[in-house]
Amino acid sequence: MKMETTRFGELEIGGEDIYTFPDGIPGFEQDKRFALVGLEGLDGIACLQCVDRGELSFIVVNPFVFFPDYEFQLPDADAGRLEAEDPGDLSVWAIVTIKDRLETATANLVAPVVLNLRKKLGKQVILVASRLGTRHALFPATKGV
Repeated sequence: MKMETTRFGELEIGGEDIYTFPDGIPGFEQDKRFALVGLEGLDGIACLQCVDRGELSFIVVNPFVFFPDYEFQLPDADAGRLEAEDPGDLSVWAIVTIKDRLETATANLVAPVVLNLRKKLGKQVILVASRLGTRHALFPATKGV
């Protein structure tokens, strides 16, 4: 299907690329269908594009690329909602917030977006009692720069 998006202009999205979020994404519960759109030349960075509203998209990153020590336990209830049978079927992404400049971008590690690649289901999982936070710098400043 072809769709017009605010961020990318016209996109061709195959039915096999669409993930259903039965609960939506917190704050966007009415939006249920999203496609993960890779960004050319940017490994570990993608866009989660709403299929039904071209103006709604989220920049997401693979948290394991940007935060090698990142880990979490997927709660059983969320694994069930995702129909997760094999951890290898799951892909994990973190929503990015960019204020002012790209250099200040942060990732929400306490609420990862988990996709079941085989079942085409998605869910933003809220990790309770986590030591993680919602604003982890993607590009931490180096001393002396």
